[in-house]
Amino acid sequence: MLKIIDSKQVTLVDNPDAWLKSFEGPTVIEIAGRDQSRWRIVSTLIHGNEPSGFIAAHRYLLEKRVPATNVAFIISSVRAARYEQLYQHRYMPGEFDLNRRFGYLEVHDSVTELARQITEYIREKCPSAVVDLHNTSGRSPAFAVSISEHPKVQHVASLFVDQVIITQLNVGALMEQNFNCPVVTIECGGSKDKQSHENAYSGLCLFAETDQLDSMAPKPLAINKHPIRVTVKPGISLGYGEHLNTDLDMTLKNELEEFNFTGVNRGTCVGWLNRSISDCMEAISDKGINVIDDLFELDNHALKAKQDLKCFMATRRADIALSDCLFYTLPMPD
Repeated sequence: MLKIIDSKQVTLVDNPDAWLKSFEGPTVIEIAGRDQSRWRIVSTLIHGNEPSGFIAAHRYLLEKRVPATNVAFIISSVRAARYEQLYQHRYMPGEFDLNRRFGYLEVHDSVTELARQITEYIREKCPSAVVDLHNTSGRSPAFAVSISEHPKVQHVASLFVDQVIITQLNVGALMEQNFNCPVVTIECGGSKDKQSHENAYSGLCLFAETDQLDSMAPKPLAINKHPIRVTVKPGISLGYGEHLNTDLDMTLKNELEEFNFTGVNRGTCVGWLNRSISDCMEAISDKGINVIDDLFELDNHALKAKQDLKCFMATRRADIALSDCLFYTLPMPD
């Protein structure tokens, strides 16, 4: 169950990791703002291995800052964040990924029930904006994602980052829900990068304390559209290395994360396959079409880009690559 508490009831310690251990489960912390007629929502730790938003919320509370409006910090995947090793698990083993369970009409499990409770809570508050703070699965610059390129969305995104992905891919994320206000996912950068925590905190302060979110012109944003989700097919084995591993179906290059937002030139080898491309992978466009054969080709087991690509969310964690996706990509502009 989602526990809701007032910030005045919160007992803080200096260390966010120690503070995390004090939580009983999913929690909402409500902070009174200068204008108590309005609300803004900040979702954090929706994935247990993505701590920047949680660390930023802890710092914000510790410094006793006063927001322009009421702000609610939603701290979701507490159990996953604490399981075995802090910030190691995206979600609890054997359970669903919370950020793939929003929008389900039928609820038969605790994770989907939590998604429903979070959705209802946000709708009850009628917020003026919602941000969902994440970390990328690998090393990466920060960026935003939204299903809308409305100017108000761009204003919110520009408080945190200088580039945004506009997507129509539906994966069951919080970002896809209709709250009658801007909803923006912020990918703050890699989870082990201290700059990611700073990105989350500085953006959070602007988001919470700006009187009118659209009162100033947004910073220029690089807008990217129509991402393609590249995934591994079920039952395929995956590893990383510098050459073909004959014991695996797929071997991706160790430096795969270095392709995030730097671009992959046509003909670049990104890994090796022991099976056909269609056996191992698919790439779903926002029209629901598998376009994998337009993106990659095999050359004597080498998996090569068939056109210039811009990749993001590439990771070297095989468990995430297998359970979620290898990466997203966009065709590079001509």
